[in-house]
Amino acid sequence: MKVSYFETGRYVPPPDLPREWPVPAGSYDPETGAEAYRGMVERARFVEELGFDWVSVSEHHYSPRILTPSPVVSAAYLAARVDKIKIALLGPIVPVSNPIRVAEELAMLDTMAPGRVVVGLLRGTTNEYLSYDLNPKESRERTDEGMELILKAWTEPQPFGWQGRYFQYRTVSIWPRPQCQPHPPTYALGTSAEAGEFAARHRLGIGLSYGSFELMAKSARYYRERCAEYGWEPGPDDIIYRANMILADTDDAAEEALARRDKQAPFPVRPGLREALLQSDTTRNIAGERRPANVGGVLPISFCGGPDRIVEQLRRCREEVGAGIVDLSLQDPGTGDVNGMMCALELFGKKVLPRIGDM
Repeated sequence: MKVSYFETGRYVPPPDLPREWPVPAGSYDPETGAEAYRGMVERARFVEELGFDWVSVSEHHYSPRILTPSPVVSAAYLAARVDKIKIALLGPIVPVSNPIRVAEELAMLDTMAPGRVVVGLLRGTTNEYLSYDLNPKESRERTDEGMELILKAWTEPQPFGWQGRYFQYRTVSIWPRPQCQPHPPTYALGTSAEAGEFAARHRLGIGLSYGSFELMAKSARYYRERCAEYGWEPGPDDIIYRANMILADTDDAAEEALARRDKQAPFPVRPGLREALLQSDTTRNIAGERRPANVGGVLPISFCGGPDRIVEQLRRCREEVGAGIVDLSLQDPGTGDVNGMMCALELFGKKVLPRIGDM
């Protein structure tokens, strides 16, 4: 099993920071923000030394919880400051992006850091639609069309035109092309039937996140079934599972940390926005079954315990979900306990990582 550390650009908020989304821009402190990015580099170097396989970044907007609105900028910043660990961009969010720009920037990054870039393309959350004024009813189709265009821009050797429903270009011929041919390792991110279908049809990996083993196993099974229909079989490294983990020296200490975390108030959406988002986003599903959007809710903790229990939970994840790669946040992104997170990372690197490589 391979392990990725999910780096959020941790902004340590003052106690009086408004707990709402979007957070008022006037609450931002420049020095705290600069320290957040210095911390990104320190943690990336630390997990590289510990033996983690990847460090991942994502795309979120208008909030200190994940201070990485541009995953390409984040990845380039980290790639220039670490030596060998792979950098996984899990966004960018395709329906709010220019697909040609995404294809060009990722090809640049793959050329600058050859063999070290991993790409995840996704639809995004309802919050991101509001950030860039996207009609949620169009998001699924825009995502699929945008991903099709990115893949073609990477692989088509001759200039071509694109006149789609949502994207139109008279001519496309990107320079540079990806260093890794035909393109860097690429995943479609999402638990939905549509994400599984797209990934299977294009022989891409799948990225699953923040659900129980049972639900994620259902999505993984759907993906593998679609792959079989398209005549190929995915391997363990074709399935990523992103999740939160609480790791402590003992099971009891981890359970106490989980109890403290569960008492925290959620990071709510501002009044009036939550209802609008929930009403407009009606297509989310897990392997075809409808599920409500998680708007302002607290994400679940999938792994909790001391090292021995965590190893067994990871083994169960490997067996039930089939994931060969886990992408882990070892502290909830909404907390500012950086020291506790660093201790958990070190404990994972020393007491868990050496025991799961052959899973």
